[in-house]
Amino acid sequence: MPTQGVGAMSEQEVIEFIKNSRVGVLALVDDGKPYGVPVEHYLKGKTLYIMVSAKEGQRKLECIKKNPNACFVIYESRREKPEIVKKGIRCRSVIIEGKVKLDGVKELPMKDGGTAQVQRLRMDIENIGNWYCPRKSCDWQLAWFERYPSLLADV
Repeated sequence: MPTQGVGAMSEQEVIEFIKNSRVGVLALVDDGKPYGVPVEHYLKGKTLYIMVSAKEGQRKLECIKKNPNACFVIYESRREKPEIVKKGIRCRSVIIEGKVKLDGVKELPMKDGGTAQVQRLRMDIENIGNWYCPRKSCDWQLAWFERYPSLLADV
C-alpha cells in the first residue's frame, strides 16, 4: 500500500513516460560503489537500449563487464519543467531494474565525413517501479532546503 502523498502511474502512463523521456541516469556498480551516468535511451518491449562510446577502457563498459546489475532512473519535476503542471503532473519518476549487457558495436557516420564506433547496451527489464505526486497543492517553487533551512542548521 502506498504511503500518504505517494501515487502510482498506470502501466500505460509508465510506458509513455519512458518513451517520451529523452534522458535518464544509468546506475551501475563499480567495485562495490555506485556509478551513475546520464544517457539517452530507447524502449522496445521489455528491453531498454542505450548507445555509448565504444572507446576501450570506458568506465561504464568496465562496470558492466564486472557486474551486469543496474538501474535506470527517469525523473520529471514541475520545478525543472513548469509546463507539466498544465497536464496535471507535479512530479514523477520511474526506476527500472535489470541486467545490462554489451549488445554489439555499431559504426555511425559523422558530419565531418568520418565514422565513430558506438557500443549498444541492452538492459533486460526485471522490474519497473514508479511514483508520482498526487497532491493538489504544495510549495514547489522552493527546494526543501530553502523552505526548511532549520533542517540543515547543524551542518
